[in-house]
Amino acid sequence: MAESGKEMTFIVTPKVYDRFVEDHEKRLKEIIKKENVTFMILNDKGDTIVPSMTLTDVFTYIYFFNNDGVYDNKIIVSLDDSTRSWAKELYKYYKKQSTAIES
Repeated sequence: MAESGKEMTFIVTPKVYDRFVEDHEKRLKEIIKKENVTFMILNDKGDTIVPSMTLTDVFTYIYFFNNDGVYDNKIIVSLDDSTRSWAKELYKYYKKQSTAIES
């Protein structure tokens, strides 16, 4: 997806970032270098459970995890403008609490 040229932002928890580095460090560095990609780490102590989101100009897909961090089969899929607006606010909330990784 990062090679498509479309603007993309990834916001991950520190645990997810550490796992990326551990399993795919070379590929992660390649992705972070791309001008169309912003890669950020959520500033938390590792105990925050955040949803996974895909948000485009026309589509919203969000899936949630339970308190144990396990995928919980709770999904929001929508083409509705109000859902997309709410998802943008959620994205902004997490982005404000994150730090960008520089290449």
